[in-house]
Amino acid sequence: MAKGRKAFLKACEQCHGAEGRGNIVSGKKLEDDWGGRLWPRDLTKPWTRRATQARVSGEGERDQTIKNIYARLSIGIPGTPMPAHRATEEGNTDPVSLEDRWHIANFVYSLRDTTVQPTEGPVVKGMKLEGDLPAAVNDERWDQAPAVTLHLVPNIIKEDRLFTPLNDAVTVRALYNNKEIAFLLEVDDRTHSRPGDSYFTDLMDENLEMHPDAFAIQFPRDDAYSTSPVTEKPLYRHGDPKHKTTIWYWNAGSVEPEVKPQTVLLEGSGPNKKLKPRIKDTSLTTLGEWKDGKWRVLMKRPRDGSASGDVSFDEGQFIPISFANWDGSNGETGSRHTLSTWYWLMLPPEVNMTKVYGIPVAVGFLVFLAGWGMVVIQRRKYSG
Repeated sequence: MAKGRKAFLKACEQCHGAEGRGNIVSGKKLEDDWGGRLWPRDLTKPWTRRATQARVSGEGERDQTIKNIYARLSIGIPGTPMPAHRATEEGNTDPVSLEDRWHIANFVYSLRDTTVQPTEGPVVKGMKLEGDLPAAVNDERWDQAPAVTLHLVPNIIKEDRLFTPLNDAVTVRALYNNKEIAFLLEVDDRTHSRPGDSYFTDLMDENLEMHPDAFAIQFPRDDAYSTSPVTEKPLYRHGDPKHKTTIWYWNAGSVEPEVKPQTVLLEGSGPNKKLKPRIKDTSLTTLGEWKDGKWRVLMKRPRDGSASGDVSFDEGQFIPISFANWDGSNGETGSRHTLSTWYWLMLPPEVNMTKVYGIPVAVGFLVFLAGWGMVVIQRRKYSG
């Protein structure tokens, strides 16, 4: 791994970034032979690979995938900026030695372990903390929280549609205490998109307009969903007139003109209705940080939402939750963005140790007394 990382940084970092997320650090816009805009592969996401990811399972999957990565590294991708890393003409020296190509292949395979892979039927499960919740995205306590990666899909339902998404997944963690709940959203994003940032503006498609990167979490209003006797939820695109939603929204602001990151609560009443901002509600606090091709955004709010008609985050119940992301350098704004359908949020109920252990012990003791009593009665009966 050490040899592979060293060789990777020397041969691959300029396009794929130091962490393999496809964030170009050379400042060079990449295009194919026909002038089409290209972005390097995010190597931490094996589910996005069409050629190198093996279609077999078990131990054979790892071996075959590493061989495929080695072949791709050696041959390159004709017609694209991905070059061959072996000599293509007799007498030339390999740009990357055969041995180092194998080291890089092993290292690239290991990058999948640096991110949380998607799973079937995921539930966002919170973890309770004593004391204050994290106020920073790099707080070590986030590493203790259960993490789940959810797929994001482009909006192709209603204008303005998005057909060329770049960000396709969000990793979610949730921590809570008696008063507040906080979410950490992580999205691999190749660019730190803020209008006026010349470096990332030069990297994007010249036919697109730069917008600020943005994130959102959506919940139904308190009276807009039920889980029994049947499950009832709002439409996942901003609800509907009878089943309204509350949206936690954050964007990264801009460099020129200078605009600080923005935080706002929005109310949704349907996909064709304009979102209503809550101007005076400052209960949502946020913080965002972009580094090495990844956004980490913290959103925090009180658990009790009864005063505003929002959902209260009670323990022991399933609460619908969905997500949205806007990649500003991909021209995403308004309805042009990626989003998820409804998933479930669960805050595990507190375990009552008295009920768990005390009741069974008490019942067992009573059964013992009853049995002992019956033995005493029978002995007296026959001895008399």
